[in-house]
Amino acid sequence: MLIVMHRLVLAVLFSASLLAAEPVRLSVDFSKPDGTWAMPALGLGQGGLQSDPMIEPHIKELRQLRPRTIRLFLSEYYRIYPGHDSYDWTRLDREMKAVRATGARPTLALAMKPPVLYPKVDHFIVHPNNYDEWERLCEALARHCREQKFEVAAWEVCNEPDIGESGGTPQYFRRSEDYNQFYDRTVTGLLRGDPDAQVGGPTVASADSFLVEGLIAHCATQGAPLHFLSWHLYSDSPAAHAGNIAKQRARLAEFPQLKNVKLFISEWNMDLMRPNLAPGFQPCFVLETMRRYAEAKLDMAAYYHIRDCFVDPADFDWMSPGGRRFMAHWWNTMPQYSALFDVHGGVRPAWYAFRLLGLLEGPRYAVEGEQGNLRAIAGDGDGYKHLIVWRFEGSGPDEVEVRLDVTGASGRNSRVVALDASAPVNNTKVVHFGRSDDLGKVPLMLKPWDVRWIEIE
Repeated sequence: MLIVMHRLVLAVLFSASLLAAEPVRLSVDFSKPDGTWAMPALGLGQGGLQSDPMIEPHIKELRQLRPRTIRLFLSEYYRIYPGHDSYDWTRLDREMKAVRATGARPTLALAMKPPVLYPKVDHFIVHPNNYDEWERLCEALARHCREQKFEVAAWEVCNEPDIGESGGTPQYFRRSEDYNQFYDRTVTGLLRGDPDAQVGGPTVASADSFLVEGLIAHCATQGAPLHFLSWHLYSDSPAAHAGNIAKQRARLAEFPQLKNVKLFISEWNMDLMRPNLAPGFQPCFVLETMRRYAEAKLDMAAYYHIRDCFVDPADFDWMSPGGRRFMAHWWNTMPQYSALFDVHGGVRPAWYAFRLLGLLEGPRYAVEGEQGNLRAIAGDGDGYKHLIVWRFEGSGPDEVEVRLDVTGASGRNSRVVALDASAPVNNTKVVHFGRSDDLGKVPLMLKPWDVRWIEIE
């Protein structure tokens, strides 16, 4: 009996090894469009780090990504309200014009605390000393942005108000009632300045913050305008990112009057505390997460963020001494991995992942044959056919062979490009050039976190 079982185990292992050795076959027919890769969630964000230009040095590079939106913190270092009924738009306008120059629309997270309205520095002080004056400030801000034709796509009330200075922002709400009051007065001012403004919140660090259900119930029962619901997540799990979308939809579904509320993940990235530092993880993670956003029909998202910057603690005099120390240590001392460009302006591999997604401007094509974490999307853009293949997997075989069956685009030049995240410069390289009819003969050998881009002229 033992000999028979031993032989059976060997037979099973042998069969499994043969099966594992079989290539994964992906097929796509470029003559049969299947909808579009409409990715309204293809947006970016810039951290609230400094009043010096953050977007302007990278306008050309960002334009290549074709972001729909770019999110900015309207932090106090912009000094838009230096005195009672006095406005200075100089610094903010410069950054907003830079966003528009990329082709994106700005979204603004209101994270300012003008000293004339908040004389004491304390993130637990959440209400201004004069709400009528606060409303006038919000009204003037929205009117100014409308007159300047900045086309603000969304106005978020606060930023991470569930954690305050730990999120780099000046307000920490401990009761839903306080946030809802602040929300009402803020959106009242914004909508007076621009009746078409899209307003929402609560822009929380945790999708399960009590402020979420508090705001939903408040807007549903009190009639306060809520055009979108927003939250953040930093996790290495694309499934967790997609899961929050379903969770928020379920919360909104309890109130039929909120059926048109959109969903906005206004900060997202991999885990900030324990990031996966495999060179290929982050670009692969971007592709996998963005695909899940598209499948879940997420309305907007802002990848956090565009550029790492050193901070000057003097810019953060609206924070406590502890808050300023935290900001300086986090941004000036701790290693940073989240941005598309590092503190010296060097491009990171994730930029290339967004570049590939930005190409998908036309029809989508179904890709058959995906297996497990071997994923692909296909579409049109700039007069070319595109197929992006990735392996979102940190375990399993050292290499998986992929074979392509491409139809509907015969007789054209094609190239296979590898995203080499470990390369010190230029993270893409052509690994094959030939006729599209021969793509089936070209084995794609994918290691964990590998990405391949196939372009057909």
